[in-house]
Amino acid sequence: MQGLQTIGLPTCTVGDIKNRADLVVYWGSNPAEAHPRHPSRYAVTAKGLFTPLGKKERTIVTVDVRPTPSARMADIAFQIKPNSDYEVLSVLLALVKGHELDCREVGGVAIEEWKALADKMKQCKFGIICWGMGITMSRGKTMNAIAILKLAQELNRFTKFSGMPMRGHGNVVGIQQVLTWQTGYPMSVNFSRGYPRYNPGEFSVADLVGRREVDAAMIIAADAVGHLPGKTAEHLRSIPLIAIDPKESDTTKVATVVIPVAQAGVAAAGMQYRMDHIPLKQKGVVDSPWPTDREVVERIVTKIVAKKNGRSGVAAGLGKGGAVKGKW
Repeated sequence: MQGLQTIGLPTCTVGDIKNRADLVVYWGSNPAEAHPRHPSRYAVTAKGLFTPLGKKERTIVTVDVRPTPSARMADIAFQIKPNSDYEVLSVLLALVKGHELDCREVGGVAIEEWKALADKMKQCKFGIICWGMGITMSRGKTMNAIAILKLAQELNRFTKFSGMPMRGHGNVVGIQQVLTWQTGYPMSVNFSRGYPRYNPGEFSVADLVGRREVDAAMIIAADAVGHLPGKTAEHLRSIPLIAIDPKESDTTKVATVVIPVAQAGVAAAGMQYRMDHIPLKQKGVVDSPWPTDREVVERIVTKIVAKKNGRSGVAAGLGKGGAVKGKW
């Protein structure tokens, strides 16, 4: 996200990928296992308006530090040295600009192969780089994303080219959209003074918990214990923890209180955002005995406000969906 704020995002929708893209680069991502519908529905085998033959009209490229199932569906698969993404992206940018480089290999791959890829990128009709956590979690992190976006911007001098992060987890784009229109900031927002303050690194969850500044936490629809760094997750296990989630996770297993909710998009209607930031209205298709996330949060807020005002507030429990593990 900091990379996007630094450079801007030359992006498109997944519909554009399906209908127009004849060159798709998966960099540091493994869609065959992490996003299995992305290749089949949009980027590889899907038949679009200007790509009626599907994969026969596309060139699929993967760049990763190890062989993945996604590499088997690629026309060209690059295996680069770990933590060399920024170096490779910088070289590609230089080659796209027409510079000659005095080196034989970069990232463990011959320079001639990078020249061939740079030429393919410049000559395609519509290209896109889809990057994953292999970019954002390797050496360089934010700078890697910035390098991809610079490359995509430069390629637009020659053709139409976009970049798109392969987002994970349910509706992770949604919380960023809501925070942005509500506060002007997409993440790391602190409301402790009664107004929003923004500072990644200071107010982001991983940093706050890692510095042990948090003495209680409420996790909504996320598996923080399972995904945050080890020492950070360890601190979460040592403090009072409330988990609001429709399913069991590493977080619910160690939480002081677990509040089950209806699964969004299955048992609860609502709005979710696709990875290309398109909002999709979803209907609940089955009934659930549990309340929705929104109902639970609203009840908690109502009770806190009532307690602050010296009243007893609404019902303390959660009615039909109020199963708890601990005392609440």
